[in-house]
Amino acid sequence: MNILIIEDHPLIRLGLRQLIIESDPKATISQADNFASGLTKLEREKFDLLILDIDIPGGENIRMMESVRKRQKDILILIHSGYDEDVYALPYMQAGADGFLSKSSSYEDFQTAYKALINRGKYVSYHIQQTLLNNLGDASSKKLQNPIMTLSPREMLVMQLLTEGKWTKEIALILKVKENTVSTYKRRIFDKLEVADEIELSKKVSLLKNF
Repeated sequence: MNILIIEDHPLIRLGLRQLIIESDPKATISQADNFASGLTKLEREKFDLLILDIDIPGGENIRMMESVRKRQKDILILIHSGYDEDVYALPYMQAGADGFLSKSSSYEDFQTAYKALINRGKYVSYHIQQTLLNNLGDASSKKLQNPIMTLSPREMLVMQLLTEGKWTKEIALILKVKENTVSTYKRRIFDKLEVADEIELSKKVSLLKNF
């Protein structure tokens, strides 16, 4: 198993390396401390598994999934993040990740996630699994309990950029689309989250982190 870790905190990289060695002594491990460096490694070498932090220097939020897949279509991607899994796990899975593991997870959780991915499975925490099952069990409603989970990957990206304070014109330049296209995404996001403007959006996202 050839593994790449993209993580900017040295102690976390060290901890992940130790966990991997304990789970899979024969694994080969490479590391990068920023997203650009990680992409360079992906262009030069074939990897089986990528362990990726969301909040990484040079990172592109949910767009990182597309950037990674362009370079290695079949690589397994495990998001290892301190971001709230209630808000971010499913959108990142929808965008192409194979697993989402919170940085507050236990050693046993890491082992479970690692084994699931190397066996070509998927991984989210028990809590997120229960959220999914509870929503699937509600046949009378098509809405998921957390409205952020109803956003498409593209809408999730626009939402993230809006909550970072980006204007419509800035987002259009970042995504390389027309401003009216961004406006369309904004309208959909506002409708789905039932907010009127960017200020209400930021407040709603903050509240949903504890959903």
